[in-house]
Amino acid sequence: MNAYIITLISLFIFISIWFLLVPITKNVGLVDLAWGLLYVVTIWVQMILFEPTHIISYILTAAVTLWGLRLFIYLAIRNWNKKEDFRYTQMKKKWKKFHYLNIYLKVFIFQALLAYIVSLPIQVSFRMTYVWSTQTLIILITGLLLFIIGFIFEVLADAQLKAFKANPNNKGKILTKGVWSLSRHPNHFGDFLVWWGFFFISFSSLDFNFIWAIIGPLIMSYLLRYVSGVPLLEKRYKDDPSYQAYANVTPIFLPIKLKK
Repeated sequence: MNAYIITLISLFIFISIWFLLVPITKNVGLVDLAWGLLYVVTIWVQMILFEPTHIISYILTAAVTLWGLRLFIYLAIRNWNKKEDFRYTQMKKKWKKFHYLNIYLKVFIFQALLAYIVSLPIQVSFRMTYVWSTQTLIILITGLLLFIIGFIFEVLADAQLKAFKANPNNKGKILTKGVWSLSRHPNHFGDFLVWWGFFFISFSSLDFNFIWAIIGPLIMSYLLRYVSGVPLLEKRYKDDPSYQAYANVTPIFLPIKLKK
C-alpha cells in the first residue's frame, strides 16, 4: 500500500481513538490536545515505513517529536480538567441532530486531514536522498536555527503567560513583558518559525521534485496569522482599552517594530 495512504489511515485511526474521550468527558475541546500528537504519529509512521539512511531523518524525527510532545503535555496540564472551550460548546448547540457524528467528522477527522496536509514536508523528507554539501549544511543549519528559536519562543511564551495568570494581582491585566513585549502573539510566532524550520531541515536535500510540499508550512502560516491563531484573540480584546494600548506599541505577529 502507498505510504501516503498508510499515513492518512494511521492518522484517522489515531484521531478516532482519541474521539472516544468525547462521550466520556463531554468535552470536545480535548481535540486540541491531539494536535501535536498527530505529527508525532506522522513522523514515526515514516520511521517505520522507511529505513532512514541519513542523520537528517533522525534530526527531523527528534525535532518533531520534541515539539509535538511538549505541546501535548502543556495543553494536557492546562486544559484537561477545565471547562469546554466556548467554540466547541457553540458547535454542539448548532449540531443538535447527530451531534456526535458531526463532531467526529467536522472537528476530529477534519483536524486529522489538516495535519496530514501540513505535515507533507515531514512525510516527503523520508523519500529524499541526502548528500552532504555546503548547500545542504547551510540549509540544515538554517532549519535548525528556525526550529530552536521558534521552540524557545513557544516555551517562553507559554511559561510566562502561565506565571502571569497564576498571580491573582494580574487578574484583568494584559501581559506585556518578556517575549510578549516583542509580539502580541509570541506563541503563534514561535509555531510559525518551528514549521518553517521543519521545512528547511527536510529540504536541505535540495530535491525540488518535492517542492510542492511547501504547501504545508504555507497553510500553517496562514492559519496562525489569519484564521485560528491571531484573529481570535485580537477579536476577543478589540474593545479592551488596556489591550489596545498594548497593541499600539507591540507588533501583532513578527517581532519587528515598524516606523509610523
